[in-house]
Amino acid sequence: MKTLLLKATDSDCIDQAVKLLKDGKLVGLPTETVYGLAADANHISAIQEIFKVKKRPPNHPLILHLPDLLDLGQWAINIPDIMYELAKHFMPGSLSVLLHKNPSVSNEITGGSNKICIRIPQHETTLKIIKRLGNPIVAPSANLFGRISPTSADHVMSDLFGEIDAVVDGGECRVGIESTIIDLTTPNAKLLRPGGVNLIALEKILKTKIMIPESLSTKISGNLVNHYQPITKLTPVDKKDILIHELIGATQTNVIFLLFEDMGGLQINKYLMPYDTDKYAQLFYGVLRVLDKAGFEEIFIQMPPKKPEWLAINDRIVKASHKN
Repeated sequence: MKTLLLKATDSDCIDQAVKLLKDGKLVGLPTETVYGLAADANHISAIQEIFKVKKRPPNHPLILHLPDLLDLGQWAINIPDIMYELAKHFMPGSLSVLLHKNPSVSNEITGGSNKICIRIPQHETTLKIIKRLGNPIVAPSANLFGRISPTSADHVMSDLFGEIDAVVDGGECRVGIESTIIDLTTPNAKLLRPGGVNLIALEKILKTKIMIPESLSTKISGNLVNHYQPITKLTPVDKKDILIHELIGATQTNVIFLLFEDMGGLQINKYLMPYDTDKYAQLFYGVLRVLDKAGFEEIFIQMPPKKPEWLAINDRIVKASHKN
């Protein structure tokens, strides 16, 4: 199979993507978070193909992408009022919400769970495709399961060329990490995955603290211990560790340090990330991909501060790291 690269700026891009999706094909689509591997949510065989192509466990649920909330009742039930209040501020956008699913919803989408995760992506081309299709789409990240998420069409082509029918090139992802997932199936909202919407902003709208469970039993996208991983060994370190590495001669080994603060004249291989959470998130996966292909034996990554604004990035670093 030859994977087509469709440019979002081409006049027939949307028509081509919609036709492929209607025919049960898989299409890589841009969103503001990461590129998704899309299938028509009413096309069961296409949904099953997503799991096959990604090598994704069949009990790992997918996120439903809607063009708006007009038909939300077809997919979810017992929808709390706060859902619509959050939607006013964060939809379209990088917020996904876990709700009780409508019993008619296929178990292939939810991984057998009685809950469903939904969001409205904030990308003009993809929203037009969903609206033209007339059905929602399911769209996990367009990469091999557990590996670094894609934030450009080139990333998707690199990972899945020959495995899917097309990729829509809609440019670099603006946010760069996955959506925040909030559980609204319980009386008190719970944070299931930090992401593109800041926890502080959510709590301001909810006018209450959001629970952060110590461990998760709820099945959602991206809640495995190992996720977003490069092939090269990735090890989190703090500033003290970096200084020790220089003293013991780590400069003589084929490693690189991914830093968020400039430590002056340290004689180490280093790549400096911006000390700004939004800019860091936007660059993170792309930089990991570059370093993963650079031939280093190990990537050491400086852990950012344990502050609410860095919560999502710390989460991605921990999950992307290689555990002993």
